[in-house]
Amino acid sequence: MKHYLQEIGRFPLLTPQQEITLSRTILSAKELQEKPQLTAEEKRIVKRAEKAKRTLITANLRLVVHLAKPYTHRLGGSNMELMDLIQEGTFGLTRAAELFDYSRGYKFSTYAYWWIKQSITRAIDTKERLVRIPQHSMDKMYKLERKATMFRQEHKREPNVAEMAELLETNVKDVLLLLSRRDKHISLDSKPSTDRSSLGEFLVDTAALEREQDAEESAERDYMLRILMASLSPEESDMIERRYGITAESSESLASIAESYQLSRERIRQRVGAAHNKMRIALRKRQAFTGRKDGM
Repeated sequence: MKHYLQEIGRFPLLTPQQEITLSRTILSAKELQEKPQLTAEEKRIVKRAEKAKRTLITANLRLVVHLAKPYTHRLGGSNMELMDLIQEGTFGLTRAAELFDYSRGYKFSTYAYWWIKQSITRAIDTKERLVRIPQHSMDKMYKLERKATMFRQEHKREPNVAEMAELLETNVKDVLLLLSRRDKHISLDSKPSTDRSSLGEFLVDTAALEREQDAEESAERDYMLRILMASLSPEESDMIERRYGITAESSESLASIAESYQLSRERIRQRVGAAHNKMRIALRKRQAFTGRKDGM
C-alpha cells in the first residue's frame, strides 16, 4: 500500500483547463472506436485519446484512495482488502474518464466521484455476500432504506410493511422479498472464535438425529417382532410373514397362502387369527416381566 501511494503521488494534479483539453481529446475518438477500419490519421487520433485517458485516470487515482478508505469498515468477514476497493474504484474512474463531457461545465473530479463510489459499493455488495443478489434488487434495498430513514425522522417510529410498500411505490410482496434479501449469509466454514472450530461444528444436525432415532426405533421393532414370532410354530410364523410381507416386498392374500398349504381360505384366516392371539399373550407376558409397555 505504501509503495502504491508513492507511485500515484508522482502524477501531478490537473488544472481545470487541462481536464477540458484531455476530455476534448478523448471525445474526439469516441465515434472512431466503433469503426471496423481506420485510416492512419484516425489511428493517431485514437492513440492520442488513449494517452489522454491514461493521463486523466492517473492524475485522479488519489481521489479513488480517498473515497475507498471510508468503506474499509464494511470489509469485516469478507475476503476483500483496501487495495481491492481501490482497484474497483479505479474501474469506476476509468468509466468516468470515458464518459466525461467537459461542455457540461463541472470539474472531472465532481463527475468521477459518483462513478467511483458506485463501483466500490457495488463490489462490496457483490463480493461480501455468499449468495449474490441482482444489482437492481440492491438498488431497491438502498432506496427502501433511505425512504425508511426519512419516515423514521418524520414520524418517530418504524414504518410497517404496508407503509414501506407505499414509500417504494410497489406491493407488499416485493417489500417482503427485499427485507428477506437484506439478511446476510454466513459460511458454515467460518470460524467464530480464535480456535480452529468452524461454525458448522456448533450446529446440531437435526436430520442426522432423526435418522438415528428412526434407526433405533426400527431396530427395537425388529427385536420385538423376533421375540413374538418365536412364540409361533414354523407354519404360523410363515403364514404371518407372508400375510404381512415381513420378509418379502409385498404381502400375500389369504387365498394365495391357502393354495400353497392346500387348505381353505377360512382355515388360513383362523390360523392367522390364532397366531395373533399367541403374539398378544407373549407381548403381555413380556410387559409384565419388564414393567414396560413395549409395542410392535
